[in-house]
Amino acid sequence: MLDFFELVQKSLPTLLEGTFVTIKLTILILALGLVLGLIIAFFQTYGNKPVRLLAGIYDRIFRSVPELVLLLLVFYGLPNIGFRLSPFYAAVLALGLRSAAYMAQIFRGSFMSVGSDQLTAAYSLGMGEYKAFIYVIFPQAIRAFIPPSPMNTP
Repeated sequence: MLDFFELVQKSLPTLLEGTFVTIKLTILILALGLVLGLIIAFFQTYGNKPVRLLAGIYDRIFRSVPELVLLLLVFYGLPNIGFRLSPFYAAVLALGLRSAAYMAQIFRGSFMSVGSDQLTAAYSLGMGEYKAFIYVIFPQAIRAFIPPSPMNTP
């Protein structure tokens, strides 16, 4: 039993370093996924036809390719075209792009949940498409894509 505790004591600094790297990786992936996912969802929902098509292609590709394949493509494929990334930032890029594709679907669903009459009302007030999105659609969509807290559920 003493050997186990000695092993844990020797491994603790490495385990703590790995924990901090994991937390940093998670925060960066979520930040990239949220920002890029919001942009892609906006393009899929309110873009013109070519922009919607490109956003849809991005979405289909990054949601259908396995994560390990994306990691290998980014880490080993990008140096072939002149972009060399450290393993950490290659993981952030690959997993962030995949996260953005999934987040885009969540955001797009919440944008679609806001009634079309809200958009019509914003247009009747003289708002353009972007202003209507920022001041009318987005604030209402926030409620749809933020899950309820356990305290508020029956």
